[in-house]
Amino acid sequence: MEAVAAQEDFVASVSHELRTPLTSILGYLELVMDEVDDEEISRYLNVVSRNAERLLILVNDLLGSARDAMTVIAVAGDMRPLLVSAVEAARPRAEQRNVALSLDMEAGMLGSFDGVRIGQAVDNLISNAVKFSSRCGVVEVVGRNSASGLQVQVRDYGVGMSDSEQARLFTRFYRTDSARSKAVPGVGLGLAITKSIADAHGGTLTVHSEPGQGSTFTLSIPARNQ
Repeated sequence: MEAVAAQEDFVASVSHELRTPLTSILGYLELVMDEVDDEEISRYLNVVSRNAERLLILVNDLLGSARDAMTVIAVAGDMRPLLVSAVEAARPRAEQRNVALSLDMEAGMLGSFDGVRIGQAVDNLISNAVKFSSRCGVVEVVGRNSASGLQVQVRDYGVGMSDSEQARLFTRFYRTDSARSKAVPGVGLGLAITKSIADAHGGTLTVHSEPGQGSTFTLSIPARNQ
């Protein structure tokens, strides 16, 4: 218990220190973007801005993880642009590992959700799938309308997990044996945060995995937030 408390105090302290410079970076970046007329440079700056905002959200979530806090602001929208954006954001990292990304979406994935939070959740799932895929592997992202709402599946064909690992997978700071042995970057918060996002929407995050066969994560949320 003392070790867990010390760990959370450390995360909170570091997060406080990171938030101030990140906020400043985003502020000055916005000023620069207002002055740029070149379309290609503007596109690059938009990518920088999006990832800086993601980093700030992660810092805030690190702070919130010590308080078990998760706030969502649900509005009506189409989930498909979020999936496209998440796949494109992950593509450079996937190309470095020779991992092919595929996206299959149904039309009209309409619902009420927090676009920033759902985008963060899908980003986390795709990023994990790429990291744990075998080189020259495949990661499949599927968006569907389900009987109860909206569903996103992210599947890889990588190392997979045992039943005991899956049982602890959404615990804060937990990392699987393969993540530690292969020195895969991470602090063990991404999936815990993603599950909190699903829970805050009244939805679910589930996993099906077998060692050596890969993993399938399924994020489901109601069509209308309840």
